[in-house]
Amino acid sequence: MSEINGLLLDNRYEILSVVGSGGMATVYKGRDHVLNRMVAIKVLKQEFNSDSDFVAKFEKESQSAASLSHPNIVNVFDVGMDHDMHYIVMELITGHTLREYLNKMHGFMKEEAVVNIIMQIGSALQHAHQNNIIHRDIKSQNILVSETGSVKVADFGIARAATKSTLVNTKEIVGSVHYASPEQARGGYVDARSDIYSLGILMYELITKELPFDGETPVSVALKQLRDHLPDPRTINANVSDGFASILSKATAKDLNQRYQSIYELMEDLKRLSVDKRFVVKTEGYLNDETTILPKITEEDIMKHDQNRTRKSTKQKASKPVSKLNITLVVVAALIVSMLVFSLVAINKFKEIFNVDIVTVPNVVGMDVDEAVRAIQDKGLVADTTERKYNNDIDEDIVISQNYAEGEELKEGFTVKLVVSNGAVRVLVPNVVQQDLVKARVMIENENFEVGEIKYEFNDLPTGTVISQSPKSGVKEAEGTLIDLVVSQGQEIKTVLVPNVSGKTIREAESELNALGLKLGSIEYELSDEFEEGMIISNQGVGQTYEQGSEVSVVVSNGPENVDGDGTGEGNGDGTENGDGTGDNYSEISVAIFASTFMHDPENIRIEMIQGETRTVVYENTHTKAEGDFRIKIRGTGFATLEVFYSDQLVSQETIQF
Repeated sequence: MSEINGLLLDNRYEILSVVGSGGMATVYKGRDHVLNRMVAIKVLKQEFNSDSDFVAKFEKESQSAASLSHPNIVNVFDVGMDHDMHYIVMELITGHTLREYLNKMHGFMKEEAVVNIIMQIGSALQHAHQNNIIHRDIKSQNILVSETGSVKVADFGIARAATKSTLVNTKEIVGSVHYASPEQARGGYVDARSDIYSLGILMYELITKELPFDGETPVSVALKQLRDHLPDPRTINANVSDGFASILSKATAKDLNQRYQSIYELMEDLKRLSVDKRFVVKTEGYLNDETTILPKITEEDIMKHDQNRTRKSTKQKASKPVSKLNITLVVVAALIVSMLVFSLVAINKFKEIFNVDIVTVPNVVGMDVDEAVRAIQDKGLVADTTERKYNNDIDEDIVISQNYAEGEELKEGFTVKLVVSNGAVRVLVPNVVQQDLVKARVMIENENFEVGEIKYEFNDLPTGTVISQSPKSGVKEAEGTLIDLVVSQGQEIKTVLVPNVSGKTIREAESELNALGLKLGSIEYELSDEFEEGMIISNQGVGQTYEQGSEVSVVVSNGPENVDGDGTGEGNGDGTENGDGTGDNYSEISVAIFASTFMHDPENIRIEMIQGETRTVVYENTHTKAEGDFRIKIRGTGFATLEVFYSDQLVSQETIQF
């Protein structure tokens, strides 16, 4: 597919050059023109575009890989289809595959280095298995080694969620046959332990630079995976420790139940070997490979394989010259061995018939898995709890079903397979804080959760806005979980009684009103013989209930109407100056305020009058630009300085004479 070099996918991803090719797809080096970075672009081969099964597997690769986030797993950035091509955009790793790395090596890789590589791959697989993803295609070509030496697992092309059906297609076996587990080879049940077997084959390859099983056809290799013992790596590499060989043996056990049951167990033994070179696992026994679609192995294939092995063995024996005496000895020995074998078989059959007890299967559905296992073992049976499924109606670790019904009779030692619940499907709780209640409800229900209790509280957020939620966002909860909400009912409106501030200065009155949550409103001035100049005569709403934030208007004293020099209040009555020049009649002036000069909208206007050492607030109120220009009347006598403030900032100062 080199002819697509230079092609731009979805006006974003430019294909530059071929990096490598696998069984289903070709990988290209590319450039992301939006984020201006180099990427790897995996394109499904054209011959598979019309095959719905292959397209489905390819799409499953992107879904599986995109759900994983781990430093030892190749990141998936995007997936799409353009120009009739299905593609995935991935992290570009500059380096080599493990197979290429091995091909360039001189001599064998050190055991410590192999353990380090397997630990990194194991960490990636452990993360995948915890997310119910089985890789099912672990091989040296799918392991990338970056230029910095870090190891990354690639190609989840045939991986799928373990919670779905885990029976391999009955007509084909999908996977790389040189690494395929026996259960993959026979088209049987596949779980996380199949990845462990493939990882064991990879361990053998790294420590010996060879694959343990080879053959002329994929079927012949698969038959060896089923029937032949793993060769001892110490016959190829004498530096392999007994402990490493024992771990390798357990990882590649043909029987699922004899194999490591989790990646964690395998990694723990590797850690022990790293600190204790004498550590040995106690067990009962001891290419360039592209992803292949392999016909299912039949009983006929197995019989032919066994016949071929027998035939080869016979030929090897026949090729050696033997004397008549040797032939006679061989025949006698064969007769003796046959009689012994016959005797042993007969004895075992006798024991099987007369000594094996028949037991009835107990009903363990609905039990806790540990309790169920004990109940089955008490009957002399074996419990297999490897199959687990998500179930929204059955709690985690509770048995959903069993393959033998209650009361069925089985021989002791038979295996009863159980399906155990993983609990409800758990999904991320959405973040609905600061969302409108209607939208929050839709978001919650779209994720298969339900809205629980709704409480309302006063808050500065708009009415109907979600203030908080429980459980919080970002955590995983079971589908159907109730999400409780606290919703704003707007700001709380409080009321207070308006106090009487008569006899106080404007500053004192404003402080008292503010303490109650009220504001000083408009200020009017009147002559008063009762109240001194600058003292409040009266205020609005005394004893009434006002909402907090309301304004209270006041009336301020300008002093008595006439003031003479000796304080008797007697004047000429004609408005002229007294003979000693100490008194004047009050007069009035106006101060112009222009809205265009406001610093804010609305603007707080305050006018202060200074006479000698006395400073008096003669006007204070809030105005908007929409009110336009206006004038403020000020009454007084004699000379005074007027200062005008906008929001406590002095904007003008003028000395006048009333």
